[in-house]
Amino acid sequence: MQRLTAALLWLLGGVALATVLALLAPLGWPFELFSHFRVQYMVAALLLAVLLAWRRAAVPAVLALVLGGWHALPGFVAKTGAAEAQDCAGPAFTVATANVQFSNTRPEAFRAWLATQPADFLVIQEVTEAWAAELEAQTAYPHRHVVSREDPYGLALLSRWPLESVTRVDLAGDGLPSLAGVVNADGQRIRFLGLHTHWPLTPALAAARDEALQAAAALASAADLPVVLLGDLNLTPDSPAFERLLDEAGLRDVMRGRGWHPTWLAGFWPLALRIDHVLVSSSLCIERAEVGPPIGSDHRPAVATLRTLPRSAAQAEGGR
Repeated sequence: MQRLTAALLWLLGGVALATVLALLAPLGWPFELFSHFRVQYMVAALLLAVLLAWRRAAVPAVLALVLGGWHALPGFVAKTGAAEAQDCAGPAFTVATANVQFSNTRPEAFRAWLATQPADFLVIQEVTEAWAAELEAQTAYPHRHVVSREDPYGLALLSRWPLESVTRVDLAGDGLPSLAGVVNADGQRIRFLGLHTHWPLTPALAAARDEALQAAAALASAADLPVVLLGDLNLTPDSPAFERLLDEAGLRDVMRGRGWHPTWLAGFWPLALRIDHVLVSSSLCIERAEVGPPIGSDHRPAVATLRTLPRSAAQAEGGR
């Protein structure tokens, strides 16, 4: 049994070390990689607190409990600080982002999701030629724009409403496409930006992701219309880069205060992360936000139903 106690102490040391490395995330890569797993650290620490208390290791048990509580704090603050519902006047419209996984050759689950839980405007990532053909068959979406690639960085837009403009932009200067433009959502002109950033597993890829996010923030902050930014951003809300994006862009996370709902590897909690996002400007009200069901991919969709504020309220929000 002493070996068990020793193993628990080693595990506690591992969680503590990962926590210290996560605290260094503002320094950038590789420390930021440790910042994405706060929920996992919380669960591990609280479980260790129970097991160490069972082993009558009082001081380590208290340390584990404190560590778990510290990791739980951001979620509690986000829950209590979530914005109250606003008085929105415009018609409701639903937007979604979905990474279909370029190696996924079975679109049936995605097709069923679209049929049962339709969105009005979608940004799709990892669109290959085969997936482009699948999207072309979605007759409920007469307005579309597809940039297919045989790697994970093809993009597509599906819309029930007219696309007033669509521009392909290279946010990081690395050849990866993002799509920007204006959609006329039932008489409401909305500026959108759909993107898929690099997976930040190396310093160069992390730098390219951050450069793309910085450019996206600049586009959003300069927009003269309500903005919806959608995509697989390859970072979680616990990353300093995510908060920087929100601050620089003047956008809100539609899922803030709604609990932990991972979009990537959602069925395997040790690695499950929320990296697919819908971000909106303050002149849009968030009526509903959720993570969708499995669609045959390693990602799940992120979905939000939005409304526009009355013009006077939107101007007041913008002036804050």
